[in-house]
Amino acid sequence: MPCLIQRVLITIFCAGSLSAAFSQVDLPQLPNLVGAAVGVTTECSGCKDTMVGVVPGVRYVTESGRLIEWYGPYAQYNFGGLQGLQWGPAVNLKLGRSDLSDSVLNALPEIDTTIEFGGYVGYQYINAGEVPYTWRVGANVLTNAGSVYDGARLNVSTTGWLPLSRRFLIGAGTGFSWASRDFMNTYYGIDAAGAKASGLPGFAASGGAHQVIGWLGAIYQLHPNWYAGAGVFDQYLMGSAANTPIVTQRGTRNQLTYGVGLGYVWSP
Repeated sequence: MPCLIQRVLITIFCAGSLSAAFSQVDLPQLPNLVGAAVGVTTECSGCKDTMVGVVPGVRYVTESGRLIEWYGPYAQYNFGGLQGLQWGPAVNLKLGRSDLSDSVLNALPEIDTTIEFGGYVGYQYINAGEVPYTWRVGANVLTNAGSVYDGARLNVSTTGWLPLSRRFLIGAGTGFSWASRDFMNTYYGIDAAGAKASGLPGFAASGGAHQVIGWLGAIYQLHPNWYAGAGVFDQYLMGSAANTPIVTQRGTRNQLTYGVGLGYVWSP
């Protein structure tokens, strides 16, 4: 299965991250939601060939006031409040690398899909004034305990949503990721066997800065219970992720994802 990673489809509810990137995008203060999104993303981190994908999204507030969020491959459970300090466990499905369109990259050893787990902490502010904007900052740490890679990766992000009318909202956010040496070497390194099979030069990746992230989104209320959304999400690879021959000879460090989504909402 091509690597969708966490950059999956920034839409009405999704963020991705991507992946890519997980928790790099979040919802404004909406009630319970279930929906789906469709969009275009790259086949793997560093690839330039694209694919179309569909992902689910769920936001649910329990009777005790706990928030469950599931966006694409990433899910988290909040032990904190809906406003203020938020924290809890997180889990992510990190898709592998195989069946790529690029025959050279496809000759590299496959990477298995794995489950990542960890935790997150964040803070959300909701302005109760005339303009009810929201602002959220957070960080998570994920690892898979050596199933596919050793070490861990850290993601930090900040997002905001601003209503332009009673039915139309716009959002934006930025983020940064750091990853351990073994994570970087697993997904961006090229060992002797990979170099021989693909013809690419060998490459030993090092840990450090992984990527910077930016996104823009919009949400429109179609009906009291139905919302539509659209967005674009960009990952700019850094460090070894940008310097690998996977990127410099066959791909691109600028990873773009865009999509649309539809969600049904109801009050807790």
